[in-house]
Amino acid sequence: MESIKIRNFYGSRILEKIHKTRSFISKIICSSPFYNKLDLDETPRNVTVVPPNFWKGDTKRGRSFLKTKNFNIKNIKDDFFFYYHSFSWLTDLRTLGNENLRIYSRELTKQWIKNNQSWNSKTWKSYIVASRLCSWIHHFDFFFLTSKDDFKEKIFNLIIKQVNHLVKNFSYHKRNSELIRIIKALIYVSICVPHKNSLYQIAIFNLKTEITKQILKDGCHFQRNPKIHMEVLYDLIDIRSILNIANKKVFADLQSAIEKMSVVNYFFLHKDNSLALFNQSTNVSSEFINEIISHIPKPKKIPRELSESGFQRVDTKDTVLILDCGVPQNYNATYKCHSCTGGFEISYKKKRIIVNSSPNFKNNINKSTAAHSTLTLNNTNAYKVLNNDHLSRIPETIKVKRVERYGANFLEIENYSYKQQYDATHKRLIYVDKNGTDIRGEENIYCPSELTFDIRFYLDESIKASEINNGKAILLKLPNGTGWKFISSFDKINLVSSQYIEISKQPKISEHIHLTGNTSELISVVKWSLKKY
Repeated sequence: MESIKIRNFYGSRILEKIHKTRSFISKIICSSPFYNKLDLDETPRNVTVVPPNFWKGDTKRGRSFLKTKNFNIKNIKDDFFFYYHSFSWLTDLRTLGNENLRIYSRELTKQWIKNNQSWNSKTWKSYIVASRLCSWIHHFDFFFLTSKDDFKEKIFNLIIKQVNHLVKNFSYHKRNSELIRIIKALIYVSICVPHKNSLYQIAIFNLKTEITKQILKDGCHFQRNPKIHMEVLYDLIDIRSILNIANKKVFADLQSAIEKMSVVNYFFLHKDNSLALFNQSTNVSSEFINEIISHIPKPKKIPRELSESGFQRVDTKDTVLILDCGVPQNYNATYKCHSCTGGFEISYKKKRIIVNSSPNFKNNINKSTAAHSTLTLNNTNAYKVLNNDHLSRIPETIKVKRVERYGANFLEIENYSYKQQYDATHKRLIYVDKNGTDIRGEENIYCPSELTFDIRFYLDESIKASEINNGKAILLKLPNGTGWKFISSFDKINLVSSQYIEISKQPKISEHIHLTGNTSELISVVKWSLKKY
């Protein structure tokens, strides 16, 4: 039998520990009272170029922000922490746009500068600093241009401090999507801020390197996360725009990356333009998705597969199925990834039925295999989730077969995620008929020892599910009134419900279909089907 190589990335993890030591020394230097005091850069008085403003903000989020009283959020994992300290709210308030909000934004910025003008381990993280610089420069003409000179001097002093901080700490940052945002900030500063044009060639050189390293040949971002992919595409579009307005050359690799990533962006969209949840569990706002769509061309045809990143798409008249059948290519690509392969999403017309992961779970729980629409063996994670947001114990490859006959699709993936732990292999087979209304699956579990297995199918929060025939089947009711029926080869199907609190503070119900059993035979087979009725 062919041996399967399992990657634990020991070498990369040792290098990262060395990197952490260097980073720790850097933090000591940054926390010194003399840090940035010796920078003798001349303070600019104005920006020389204003980036084009073609992104609309989220007015609902902007109004919610205006009601906020407590800005002293200390949990860096809280979404509001990034939203506030990156000044992303400027985009939303600009969309609401009036003179009172302009004045309010200045006052809020003054207060922020007062509390954060010196280095802080949280608010001065490179990615947050880069996002903040982009926001300030992007909206300078709207919020700060007509402000008093002393306020503008404070803004520019802090811009200089922050960009110098980014340059000094650039080599400490790991290769991931955040590095693209940092490079974007350096390009913005080099073009828009006087006396900083020396940064331009360095930033462009690093951008070319990161595009080569991070954008795969099929156009997908190497972290295999549709949300991150969209954010990187957003940054590259911004970079292209500022190069155009400054009469700089838009090099071929940048244009090519935007074009290929635009196609992949459509690959991950369902028919209602919602984004598939792979390696993430939080829905992306429809406003942001629509903004991206409005600035990229729609491809003549959406590809059926992303061969290098490892995704398959079945697109019938009304049904879309997107299947994750890939693995991270290297250690850097595992950053923020979830411990899941073989998960999938199904939507019918403009409503999702099965989603890859549930928004119900927080922190590292949402990265667990059990939080996804796939198989969990012995209640353990397929990949090992490390404390540093990376993964290990990952197979080098996953076998994928696809057959299309008379409009019907048959997919087979052979997953070795449990090979090292239990010498087990999971083969998932999925059949979709030509109309997309008859979907069948088969789970083959090859395991030499008796272990418990769980197969979960997470339902979209809009689905109303109910058990029938004493739990032998599950009826699924879509908001448009369409009905689907889930059955399996098991005598009992469990429908599990749980409640969670949404960002808007509203309680939501999350449900999933749960099949459980034991690998009592060398090969255990579970069959299931999802049919429209």
